[in-house]
Amino acid sequence: MSSLNVQNATVQIGEKILLDDVSISVAPGEVVTVLGPNGAGKSTLMKVISGELKPTSGKVIMNNKSDWDLQQQALMLGVLPQSSSLSFPFTTEEVVILGRIPCSSDRTENLAVVEAALSEVDGLHLKDHQYTTLSGGERQRVHMARVLAQIWDEPEFGKRYLLLDEPTSALDPAHQQLTLKMARKQAEKGVGVLVILHDLNLSARYSDRLVILKEGGIAAQGTPYEVLTAETIKSVFNVDVTISEHPAHACPLVINN
Repeated sequence: MSSLNVQNATVQIGEKILLDDVSISVAPGEVVTVLGPNGAGKSTLMKVISGELKPTSGKVIMNNKSDWDLQQQALMLGVLPQSSSLSFPFTTEEVVILGRIPCSSDRTENLAVVEAALSEVDGLHLKDHQYTTLSGGERQRVHMARVLAQIWDEPEFGKRYLLLDEPTSALDPAHQQLTLKMARKQAEKGVGVLVILHDLNLSARYSDRLVILKEGGIAAQGTPYEVLTAETIKSVFNVDVTISEHPAHACPLVINN
């Protein structure tokens, strides 16, 4: 069965263990969110999955293989890093179309995908704007559109996965909700989505499963109801909370005491 699997991944640099025997999986059609305090290993895990960092031990298997060539991997795995820098005076459309480089489609089709991807992130009105004039939140949405454009079409050789490293950090509350609704919409299209977030309540609302990291290892994983307990949150984040039922959605609500 196709999935994205991290198997017993450990990352050690010198004496410091950044990731300690971590195993997680993301199936097509689900949203898995990784939580944890600063320094817990979240970004290290993302770098391991994306191929940016080779683990000291363990491996990553995507759609039953660990050795896809780069073009095949690019068509199946879209990665939005925590920050993206670009100083050239490209238009938004030109930035987003960069995501189509691995694709074999023609320019007409690529431009249609760019428009659709920008619409997904509420950014179509930015299409002709120079990227360097955009706000931080607008730039984040443009890069989100670029990543969506990259994996827009499902290749015949494997399912698609979307990795989002703190995608809401530069966004206002409305666009935070929009981004996570977009992630859920991608999951409904059969894409497996892995998100790193800090907000426990956003995670509870939009995720099928949660993984909490602490000091490089897994402290808890399961459904939001299984993971978001007062005891676990106190143990990992050192915060006293009360867990209630969300009044509008079928998920737990975390209330700071």
